[in-house]
Amino acid sequence: MPVLYHNPRCSKSRQAALLCADSPLDIEIHHYLSQPLDFDTLHSMLTRLDGDVGESVRWKDNGLKLIDTTNVDRGNIESIARFLAEHGQFMQRPWLDDGTITVIGRPVERLNRLL
Repeated sequence: MPVLYHNPRCSKSRQAALLCADSPLDIEIHHYLSQPLDFDTLHSMLTRLDGDVGESVRWKDNGLKLIDTTNVDRGNIESIARFLAEHGQFMQRPWLDDGTITVIGRPVERLNRLL
């Protein structure tokens, strides 16, 4: 079953949830802030990511200025997965994962290929 990794405070994520609700597919909604993702889950999704793994982090988020990111390799799946497992609030959103491919919904229309 496809899973939408959702942050209800994000307008793009809310748009993605509406797209999923209109889809004929049964899609699970996972609120990743209240149910954080572990390293293994993140690593698995990042290996299937359609696009650059560096896009999976909200690098322009002001909160990142308070965190040391000098050791995060933006091109390395393990490095990104470790960072997001510890700082999930900086995960780019929304993500849709069908078990074969993971797509970041920026723009949300990118999710249509899985819906």
